[in-house]
Amino acid sequence: MTDSIKEPLKDKIIEHIYNAIVNEEFKGGDQIKELHLANSLNVSRAPIREALSELVSLGILEQKTRKGVFVKEITSKDIFDTYESKGILEGFLALEFILRASKEDFKKLYEYVDEMSIETSDRKKIVKIGELFHKTTLKYSKNRTLLDFLEKINKKSQILFYKNWAKLYSKEEVKQRHLKIIKALESQSKTLIESTIREHYFETGTKIVLLREVK
Repeated sequence: MTDSIKEPLKDKIIEHIYNAIVNEEFKGGDQIKELHLANSLNVSRAPIREALSELVSLGILEQKTRKGVFVKEITSKDIFDTYESKGILEGFLALEFILRASKEDFKKLYEYVDEMSIETSDRKKIVKIGELFHKTTLKYSKNRTLLDFLEKINKKSQILFYKNWAKLYSKEEVKQRHLKIIKALESQSKTLIESTIREHYFETGTKIVLLREVK
């Protein structure tokens, strides 16, 4: 990793740490050391500090006074709060979709559903297709403040989902859950859209919590 990379160095470091957490190279409670990262990535400590600060603000890492920065231990309440917030925000923001969506937009959503239901062991691929599906439902949203906040919540929820997706839903369940969202959007009922998307995430958050309790 060098400073010649056009993408901001801080963002590359964030992605490196994020992927390490997803792949469980860093686990809850592990300390993230600036010097170690700087040496391993061949960068100065300044962008490392920037990246760590942003991940702390996202709730993925936590700063402990006089101790350093650690991977945050996610509690059941964190999970419920994350998915409840995600469902409420996305449900509201998706209302703009029904005012401007074209037939092509809906066609794209159906294509994503078909792709998500294909058998694969690549958890990142499933999550990425899911991201594209949900981003499509938000493509006409103009509230930048809420969209930015939702993006921050997404980072934390993705880590939780990556680690648990294989135990959460079958491929058929993934398909039906997203078809339900499409049908709600096609209905153009604001109440149905908000409640369907809110329940979509609330169910996932609840399942993740239950899986943790079983462990």
